[in-house]
Amino acid sequence: MKQISDFVKDVACHFASQLDSLLVEAYQLGSLAHGGFSPIYSDIDIGILLNCAAPPAGIDALIENAKNLDLEYGKKLSVFWGNPKCSWGRLPVLDRLDLLDHGIPLVHNRKAEFSRPGKAKIHGELLNSIERSWKPRIDELRRLAVLDPAQRKPYIRAILYPARLIYSWDCLAVDSNDRAVDYLWKIKPEGLDLKPIALALECRRGRCAAEEVFSLRVDPDRQFDTTMAYISGTAAPIM
Repeated sequence: MKQISDFVKDVACHFASQLDSLLVEAYQLGSLAHGGFSPIYSDIDIGILLNCAAPPAGIDALIENAKNLDLEYGKKLSVFWGNPKCSWGRLPVLDRLDLLDHGIPLVHNRKAEFSRPGKAKIHGELLNSIERSWKPRIDELRRLAVLDPAQRKPYIRAILYPARLIYSWDCLAVDSNDRAVDYLWKIKPEGLDLKPIALALECRRGRCAAEEVFSLRVDPDRQFDTTMAYISGTAAPIM
């Protein structure tokens, strides 16, 4: 973890030196901030808030240069950026929640301060995510006969997706996979198979292989349908 921490610090220093007064703050996000980081399955998420009227010239090049600071960890780096009003940039609704609740300042020790997205925006983003990221993978998951090494990460993410989705839908927040799966066991949505989700979490923790999760032969259509049935009922959250 020290090597990853050093890389994160280098990335923050890179943006601080290149953006100077335009940089409000750089933040550690994602599982490095809210917990449950997996060296195999997690990305390295960084958020930057900027103090300017429009996106600065060359921001894409700056991000690419940040990825080049380390050939290994740079492949995992995801940078979320924008202004505090969130009127431009790449700072989607769910990442704004993560930034507000869990963002760790890396340069100026400034806590993120901007308006929290409301329920309608959060639910809208989650529905978009279903259409964009989860639903298109259902057919692919159904057709898998074997789990190739390159498919392990997206497969485990897809198995855990109902937990992350339901937690954020009910609680209007973003948190770790551990917290999301724990919440799922509390509410036990009708028809949802929790065993593969629990085992996928153990996989993220390094306690089993992705192939063990795959051997359960989870029904992706059932997981999708029962999850959608749950959120359409808008059950009351358990906090």
